[in-house]
Amino acid sequence: MHKSFVYVCSVVLLLVGFGMLSPEARAQGSIKLGNLVDLTGPTSDQGKDISQGRIDAVQYFNQKGGINGKKLELVSVEYGFQPPRAVAAYKKFVEEDKVLLVLGYGTPDTEALRPYITKDKIPYLSGSYSGHLTDPKQTPYNFPGGIDYSTQIRIFLNHVKETWTDTGRKPRVAFIYADNAYGRAPIEAGRAYAKEIGVELVDEQIIPTVLTDATSQLLNMKKKDPDFVYINTNTQCVPVVLKDSLKLGLKTTYVVNNYGFDERTPSLAGDAAEGVMGIADVAFWGDDVPGMQTLMDFHKESHPNDTHNSPYMRGWLWVMVAVEALKRTGDNLSGEGVKEALESLRDFDTWGLSQPFTYTPEDHRPTTKARLYTIKGGKLIPTRAVELPRNLAWLGK
Repeated sequence: MHKSFVYVCSVVLLLVGFGMLSPEARAQGSIKLGNLVDLTGPTSDQGKDISQGRIDAVQYFNQKGGINGKKLELVSVEYGFQPPRAVAAYKKFVEEDKVLLVLGYGTPDTEALRPYITKDKIPYLSGSYSGHLTDPKQTPYNFPGGIDYSTQIRIFLNHVKETWTDTGRKPRVAFIYADNAYGRAPIEAGRAYAKEIGVELVDEQIIPTVLTDATSQLLNMKKKDPDFVYINTNTQCVPVVLKDSLKLGLKTTYVVNNYGFDERTPSLAGDAAEGVMGIADVAFWGDDVPGMQTLMDFHKESHPNDTHNSPYMRGWLWVMVAVEALKRTGDNLSGEGVKEALESLRDFDTWGLSQPFTYTPEDHRPTTKARLYTIKGGKLIPTRAVELPRNLAWLGK
Protein backbone atom coordinates (compact mmCIF):
# COMPACT_ATOMS: atom_id res chain seq x y z
CA MET A 1 0.00 0.00 0.00
CA HIS A 2 1.30 3.47 -0.89
CA LYS A 3 2.87 5.30 2.05
CA SER A 4 1.02 8.59 1.46
CA PHE A 5 -2.31 6.73 1.30
CA VAL A 6 -1.58 5.11 4.66
CA TYR A 7 -0.71 8.51 6.13
CA VAL A 8 -3.88 10.18 4.87
CA CYS A 9 -6.02 7.30 6.13
CA SER A 10 -4.39 7.46 9.55
CA VAL A 11 -4.99 11.21 9.80
CA VAL A 12 -8.62 10.77 8.73
CA LEU A 13 -9.04 8.14 11.43
CA LEU A 14 -7.53 10.53 13.95
CA LEU A 15 -9.91 13.26 12.82
CA VAL A 16 -12.86 10.95 13.26
CA GLY A 17 -11.55 9.58 16.54
CA PHE A 18 -11.01 12.90 18.21
CA GLY A 19 -14.26 14.19 16.77
CA MET A 20 -16.11 11.61 18.85
CA LEU A 21 -16.85 11.88 22.54
CA SER A 22 -17.87 9.31 25.10
CA PRO A 23 -21.56 9.10 26.14
CA GLU A 24 -20.56 10.53 29.51
CA ALA A 25 -18.99 13.57 27.88
CA ARG A 26 -22.03 14.08 25.66
CA ALA A 27 -24.27 13.91 28.71
CA GLN A 28 -22.28 16.74 30.27
CA GLY A 29 -22.65 18.76 27.07
CA SER A 30 -20.05 19.62 24.46
CA ILE A 31 -19.15 22.54 22.24
CA LYS A 32 -18.91 21.52 18.61
CA LEU A 33 -16.33 23.07 16.29
CA GLY A 34 -16.48 22.56 12.53
CA ASN A 35 -13.08 21.49 11.22
CA LEU A 36 -12.42 21.96 7.49
CA VAL A 37 -9.11 20.47 6.29
CA ASP A 38 -7.28 19.57 3.08
CA LEU A 39 -5.50 16.21 3.36
CA THR A 40 -5.55 15.15 -0.31
CA GLY A 41 -5.55 18.32 -2.41
CA PRO A 42 -2.85 20.72 -3.65
CA THR A 43 -2.30 22.27 -0.20
CA SER A 44 -2.22 19.00 1.73
CA ASP A 45 1.43 19.67 2.59
CA GLN A 46 0.01 22.36 4.89
CA GLY A 47 -3.24 20.62 5.71
CA LYS A 48 -1.81 17.48 7.27
CA ASP A 49 0.15 19.45 9.86
CA ILE A 50 -2.68 21.92 10.44
CA SER A 51 -5.17 19.13 11.05
CA GLN A 52 -2.84 17.33 13.46
CA GLY A 53 -2.26 20.59 15.34
CA ARG A 54 -6.00 21.14 15.70
CA ILE A 55 -6.57 17.59 16.87
CA ASP A 56 -3.79 17.82 19.44
CA ALA A 57 -4.84 21.24 20.72
CA VAL A 58 -8.45 20.11 21.22
CA GLN A 59 -7.30 17.02 23.10
CA TYR A 60 -4.94 19.13 25.22
CA PHE A 61 -7.61 21.66 26.21
CA ASN A 62 -10.12 18.90 26.92
CA GLN A 63 -7.57 17.29 29.24
CA LYS A 64 -7.31 20.66 30.98
CA GLY A 65 -11.04 20.68 31.67
CA GLY A 66 -12.50 22.00 28.43
CA ILE A 67 -14.46 25.24 28.25
CA ASN A 68 -16.34 26.24 31.40
CA GLY A 69 -17.00 22.58 32.17
CA LYS A 70 -17.86 21.56 28.60
CA LYS A 71 -15.70 19.46 26.30
CA LEU A 72 -14.71 20.52 22.80
CA GLU A 73 -15.80 18.28 19.95
CA LEU A 74 -14.21 18.49 16.50
CA VAL A 75 -16.55 17.71 13.64
CA SER A 76 -14.17 17.19 10.73
CA VAL A 77 -14.51 17.16 6.95
CA GLU A 78 -11.69 16.65 4.43
CA TYR A 79 -12.50 18.67 1.30
CA GLY A 80 -9.44 18.39 -0.99
CA PHE A 81 -9.18 22.19 -1.47
CA GLN A 82 -12.37 22.16 -3.57
CA PRO A 83 -14.76 25.06 -2.81
CA PRO A 84 -17.97 23.17 -3.72
CA ARG A 85 -17.06 20.46 -1.22
CA ALA A 86 -16.28 23.17 1.35
CA VAL A 87 -19.75 24.67 0.88
CA ALA A 88 -21.34 21.25 1.33
CA ALA A 89 -19.24 20.66 4.46
CA TYR A 90 -20.20 24.04 5.89
CA LYS A 91 -23.91 23.37 5.37
CA LYS A 92 -23.49 20.06 7.18
CA PHE A 93 -21.69 21.80 10.06
CA VAL A 94 -24.51 24.31 10.48
CA GLU A 95 -27.64 22.35 9.63
CA GLU A 96 -26.82 18.89 10.99
CA ASP A 97 -23.99 19.24 13.48
CA LYS A 98 -25.07 22.58 14.97
CA VAL A 99 -21.49 23.80 15.41
CA LEU A 100 -20.81 27.01 17.32
CA LEU A 101 -17.69 28.00 15.38
CA VAL A 102 -15.86 26.79 12.27
CA LEU A 103 -12.10 26.36 11.91
CA GLY A 104 -11.78 27.20 8.23
CA TYR A 105 -9.05 26.72 5.68
CA GLY A 106 -8.23 28.23 2.27
CA THR A 107 -8.98 31.43 0.39
CA PRO A 108 -11.11 30.02 -2.46
CA ASP A 109 -13.46 28.26 -0.05
CA THR A 110 -13.59 31.11 2.46
CA GLU A 111 -14.48 33.51 -0.37
CA ALA A 112 -17.23 31.09 -1.47
CA LEU A 113 -18.57 30.84 2.08
CA ARG A 114 -18.70 34.59 2.77
CA PRO A 115 -22.48 35.03 2.30
CA TYR A 116 -23.35 31.88 4.26
CA ILE A 117 -21.14 32.81 7.22
CA THR A 118 -22.68 36.28 7.42
CA LYS A 119 -26.27 35.06 7.06
CA ASP A 120 -25.88 32.26 9.62
CA LYS A 121 -23.82 34.36 12.07
CA ILE A 122 -21.25 31.60 12.46
CA PRO A 123 -17.80 32.79 13.62
CA TYR A 124 -15.23 31.52 11.14
CA LEU A 125 -11.55 31.33 12.13
CA SER A 126 -10.00 31.23 8.70
CA GLY A 127 -6.72 29.82 7.43
CA SER A 128 -7.06 32.34 4.62
CA TYR A 129 -5.26 35.62 5.30
CA SER A 130 -6.76 37.42 2.29
CA GLY A 131 -6.99 41.15 2.89
CA HIS A 132 -10.49 41.07 1.38
CA LEU A 133 -11.63 39.03 4.36
CA THR A 134 -10.40 41.35 7.13
CA ASP A 135 -13.04 44.09 7.00
CA PRO A 136 -15.92 43.35 9.42
CA LYS A 137 -18.16 45.69 7.43
CA GLN A 138 -17.93 43.17 4.59
CA THR A 139 -17.31 39.90 6.46
CA PRO A 140 -18.45 40.46 10.07
CA TYR A 141 -18.08 36.83 11.17
CA ASN A 142 -14.77 36.02 9.46
CA PHE A 143 -11.59 36.16 11.56
CA PRO A 144 -8.34 35.53 9.64
CA GLY A 145 -5.82 33.49 11.61
CA GLY A 146 -2.69 35.50 10.83
CA ILE A 147 -1.07 38.51 9.17
CA ASP A 148 -2.97 39.21 5.96
CA TYR A 149 -1.42 38.71 2.54
CA SER A 150 -1.75 42.37 1.56
CA THR A 151 0.20 43.42 4.64
CA GLN A 152 2.83 40.83 3.77
CA ILE A 153 3.33 42.11 0.23
CA ARG A 154 3.59 45.68 1.54
CA ILE A 155 6.21 44.47 4.05
CA PHE A 156 8.13 42.96 1.13
CA LEU A 157 8.01 46.22 -0.81
CA ASN A 158 9.10 48.20 2.25
CA HIS A 159 12.05 45.82 2.64
CA VAL A 160 13.02 46.43 -0.99
CA LYS A 161 12.79 50.19 -0.57
CA GLU A 162 14.68 50.23 2.74
CA THR A 163 17.57 48.02 1.62
CA TRP A 164 18.03 49.47 -1.89
CA THR A 165 21.32 51.40 -2.18
CA ASP A 166 21.56 52.27 -5.89
CA THR A 167 20.66 55.95 -6.11
CA GLY A 168 20.82 55.89 -9.90
CA ARG A 169 17.54 54.03 -10.44
CA LYS A 170 14.50 52.59 -8.73
CA PRO A 171 14.55 48.97 -7.57
CA ARG A 172 12.78 46.58 -9.95
CA VAL A 173 10.43 43.93 -8.58
CA ALA A 174 8.30 41.11 -9.99
CA PHE A 175 5.45 39.05 -8.58
CA ILE A 176 5.00 35.30 -9.06
CA TYR A 177 1.66 34.02 -7.85
CA ALA A 178 -0.65 31.04 -8.06
CA ASP A 179 -3.60 31.06 -10.42
CA ASN A 180 -6.24 30.94 -7.68
CA ALA A 181 -7.93 33.27 -5.20
CA TYR A 182 -5.13 32.77 -2.67
CA GLY A 183 -2.37 33.60 -5.15
CA ARG A 184 -4.12 36.66 -6.52
CA ALA A 185 -5.34 37.99 -3.16
CA PRO A 186 -2.57 40.57 -2.46
CA ILE A 187 -1.58 41.46 -6.02
CA GLU A 188 -3.74 44.55 -6.49
CA ALA A 189 -2.52 45.90 -3.14
CA GLY A 190 1.06 45.18 -4.21
CA ARG A 191 0.65 47.02 -7.49
CA ALA A 192 -0.76 50.09 -5.80
CA TYR A 193 1.79 50.16 -2.98
CA ALA A 194 4.78 49.69 -5.31
CA LYS A 195 3.67 52.76 -7.25
CA GLU A 196 3.05 54.71 -4.06
CA ILE A 197 6.52 54.19 -2.57
CA GLY A 198 8.52 54.41 -5.79
CA VAL A 199 9.33 50.75 -6.50
CA GLU A 200 9.14 49.69 -10.15
CA LEU A 201 6.94 46.65 -10.77
CA VAL A 202 8.35 45.24 -14.02
CA ASP A 203 6.67 41.85 -14.34
CA GLU A 204 4.02 39.45 -13.08
CA GLN A 205 4.03 35.71 -13.72
CA ILE A 206 1.10 33.41 -12.97
CA ILE A 207 1.76 29.76 -12.16
CA PRO A 208 -0.74 26.88 -11.81
CA THR A 209 -1.92 25.68 -8.41
CA VAL A 210 -0.08 22.40 -9.04
CA LEU A 211 3.32 23.24 -10.52
CA THR A 212 5.85 20.86 -12.06
CA ASP A 213 7.88 23.29 -14.19
CA ALA A 214 8.29 27.06 -14.08
CA THR A 215 10.77 27.44 -16.94
CA SER A 216 8.54 29.38 -19.32
CA GLN A 217 7.39 31.85 -16.67
CA LEU A 218 10.96 32.41 -15.46
CA LEU A 219 12.33 32.90 -18.98
CA ASN A 220 9.72 35.61 -19.53
CA MET A 221 10.57 37.20 -16.20
CA LYS A 222 14.30 37.06 -16.88
CA LYS A 223 13.85 39.50 -19.76
CA LYS A 224 12.68 42.15 -17.27
CA ASP A 225 15.66 41.57 -14.95
CA PRO A 226 13.98 42.19 -11.55
CA ASP A 227 16.15 42.83 -8.50
CA PHE A 228 13.60 41.25 -6.15
CA VAL A 229 10.81 38.74 -6.73
CA TYR A 230 7.86 38.09 -4.42
CA ILE A 231 6.42 34.56 -4.52
CA ASN A 232 2.82 34.08 -3.37
CA THR A 233 2.11 30.36 -3.53
CA ASN A 234 2.41 27.24 -1.35
CA THR A 235 5.41 25.24 -0.14
CA GLN A 236 5.05 22.55 -2.79
CA CYS A 237 5.50 25.03 -5.64
CA VAL A 238 8.22 27.30 -4.28
CA PRO A 239 11.06 24.72 -4.64
CA VAL A 240 10.08 24.22 -8.30
CA VAL A 241 10.44 27.96 -8.93
CA LEU A 242 13.73 28.19 -7.05
CA LYS A 243 15.34 25.17 -8.73
CA ASP A 244 14.31 26.27 -12.21
CA SER A 245 15.56 29.78 -11.45
CA LEU A 246 18.96 28.40 -10.47
CA LYS A 247 19.14 26.34 -13.67
CA LEU A 248 18.38 29.40 -15.77
CA GLY A 249 20.95 31.53 -13.96
CA LEU A 250 18.58 34.22 -12.73
CA LYS A 251 20.23 36.79 -10.48
CA THR A 252 17.56 38.07 -8.17
CA THR A 253 16.51 37.96 -4.52
CA TYR A 254 13.40 35.92 -3.77
CA VAL A 255 11.06 36.71 -0.88
CA VAL A 256 8.31 34.19 -0.14
CA ASN A 257 5.02 34.69 1.68
CA ASN A 258 4.12 32.79 4.86
CA TYR A 259 2.44 29.77 3.24
CA GLY A 260 5.30 29.20 0.83
CA PHE A 261 8.16 29.22 3.31
CA ASP A 262 8.86 26.89 6.22
CA GLU A 263 11.32 24.34 7.63
CA ARG A 264 11.01 22.16 4.51
CA THR A 265 12.11 24.82 2.03
CA PRO A 266 15.90 24.32 2.39
CA SER A 267 15.72 20.55 1.98
CA LEU A 268 13.18 20.64 -0.87
CA ALA A 269 14.98 23.36 -2.84
CA GLY A 270 18.57 22.41 -1.98
CA ASP A 271 21.24 24.86 -3.19
CA ALA A 272 18.55 26.94 -4.91
CA ALA A 273 17.23 27.98 -1.49
CA GLU A 274 20.41 29.76 -0.43
CA GLY A 275 19.74 33.44 0.24
CA VAL A 276 15.99 33.12 -0.18
CA MET A 277 13.96 35.13 2.32
CA GLY A 278 10.57 34.33 3.83
CA ILE A 279 7.88 36.00 5.92
CA ALA A 280 7.02 33.96 9.02
CA ASP A 281 3.68 34.36 10.78
CA VAL A 282 4.20 31.53 13.30
CA ALA A 283 7.04 29.92 15.18
CA PHE A 284 9.00 27.06 13.64
CA TRP A 285 9.14 23.67 15.34
CA GLY A 286 11.49 23.79 18.32
CA ASP A 287 11.81 27.59 18.44
CA ASP A 288 12.59 29.11 21.82
CA VAL A 289 9.15 30.55 22.57
CA PRO A 290 7.15 30.10 25.80
CA GLY A 291 4.58 27.60 24.51
CA MET A 292 6.84 25.37 22.43
CA GLN A 293 7.71 23.05 25.29
CA THR A 294 4.02 22.34 25.86
CA LEU A 295 3.62 21.35 22.21
CA MET A 296 6.78 19.25 22.21
CA ASP A 297 5.79 17.45 25.42
CA PHE A 298 2.34 16.70 24.04
CA HIS A 299 3.86 15.44 20.80
CA LYS A 300 6.28 13.19 22.69
CA GLU A 301 3.47 11.66 24.73
CA SER A 302 0.96 11.27 21.93
CA HIS A 303 2.78 10.55 18.65
CA PRO A 304 6.57 10.72 19.05
CA ASN A 305 7.41 9.02 15.75
CA ASP A 306 6.21 11.76 13.40
CA THR A 307 7.63 15.20 12.63
CA HIS A 308 6.07 18.64 12.41
CA ASN A 309 6.55 21.93 10.59
CA SER A 310 5.18 25.41 11.19
CA PRO A 311 1.65 24.63 9.90
CA TYR A 312 1.31 22.37 12.95
CA MET A 313 1.73 25.47 15.12
CA ARG A 314 -1.05 27.16 13.15
CA GLY A 315 -3.39 24.33 14.06
CA TRP A 316 -2.65 24.88 17.75
CA LEU A 317 -2.83 28.65 17.38
CA TRP A 318 -6.32 28.75 15.89
CA VAL A 319 -7.73 26.35 18.48
CA MET A 320 -6.08 28.42 21.21
CA VAL A 321 -7.79 31.58 19.93
CA ALA A 322 -11.13 29.75 19.68
CA VAL A 323 -10.77 28.44 23.23
CA GLU A 324 -10.07 31.90 24.62
CA ALA A 325 -13.11 33.35 22.84
CA LEU A 326 -15.34 30.54 24.06
CA LYS A 327 -14.15 31.05 27.64
CA ARG A 328 -14.92 34.75 27.41
CA THR A 329 -18.33 34.02 25.96
CA GLY A 330 -19.40 32.32 29.17
CA ASP A 331 -23.03 31.28 29.15
CA ASN A 332 -23.78 33.32 26.01
CA LEU A 333 -22.95 30.41 23.70
CA SER A 334 -24.17 31.87 20.44
CA GLY A 335 -22.57 33.04 17.22
CA GLU A 336 -23.06 36.65 18.23
CA GLY A 337 -21.57 35.97 21.67
CA VAL A 338 -18.46 34.30 20.26
CA LYS A 339 -18.02 37.09 17.71
CA GLU A 340 -18.13 39.71 20.46
CA ALA A 341 -15.65 37.69 22.53
CA LEU A 342 -13.21 37.45 19.61
CA GLU A 343 -13.52 41.19 19.08
CA SER A 344 -12.54 41.74 22.72
CA LEU A 345 -9.06 40.24 22.25
CA ARG A 346 -6.31 42.80 22.81
CA ASP A 347 -2.67 41.71 22.43
CA PHE A 348 -3.78 38.18 23.26
CA ASP A 349 -0.80 36.05 24.27
CA THR A 350 -0.52 33.06 21.92
CA TRP A 351 2.31 31.46 23.93
CA GLY A 352 4.77 33.01 21.49
CA LEU A 353 3.51 30.81 18.65
CA SER A 354 2.65 34.02 16.78
CA GLN A 355 2.57 37.73 17.33
CA PRO A 356 -0.09 38.71 19.91
CA PHE A 357 -3.60 38.85 18.45
CA THR A 358 -5.97 41.82 18.50
CA TYR A 359 -9.41 41.82 16.89
CA THR A 360 -11.77 44.78 17.16
CA PRO A 361 -15.32 45.41 15.89
CA GLU A 362 -13.75 47.72 13.28
CA ASP A 363 -10.73 45.64 12.23
CA HIS A 364 -10.34 41.86 11.97
CA ARG A 365 -6.64 41.90 11.12
CA PRO A 366 -5.18 40.00 14.11
CA THR A 367 -1.72 41.51 13.67
CA THR A 368 0.40 43.51 11.25
CA LYS A 369 3.67 42.12 12.61
CA ALA A 370 5.85 39.23 11.43
CA ARG A 371 9.48 38.16 11.12
CA LEU A 372 11.77 37.93 8.11
CA TYR A 373 14.02 34.88 7.81
CA THR A 374 16.86 34.14 5.41
CA ILE A 375 18.08 30.69 4.38
CA LYS A 376 21.82 30.40 4.99
CA GLY A 377 23.72 27.14 4.89
CA GLY A 378 20.45 25.22 4.72
CA LYS A 379 19.10 26.81 7.90
CA LEU A 380 16.40 29.38 8.60
CA ILE A 381 18.11 32.39 10.12
CA PRO A 382 16.04 35.17 11.75
CA THR A 383 16.76 38.41 9.90
CA ARG A 384 14.60 41.04 11.54
CA ALA A 385 11.18 41.84 12.93
CA VAL A 386 8.89 43.63 10.50
CA GLU A 387 5.73 45.62 11.08
CA LEU A 388 3.30 47.72 9.10
CA PRO A 389 1.10 50.43 10.63
CA ARG A 390 -2.51 49.35 11.22
CA ASN A 391 -3.72 51.72 8.53
CA LEU A 392 -7.53 51.62 8.24
CA ALA A 393 -7.22 52.85 4.64
CA TRP A 394 -5.74 49.43 3.79
CA LEU A 395 -8.46 47.45 5.56
CA GLY A 396 -10.11 44.97 3.22
CA LYS A 397 -7.65 45.72 0.41
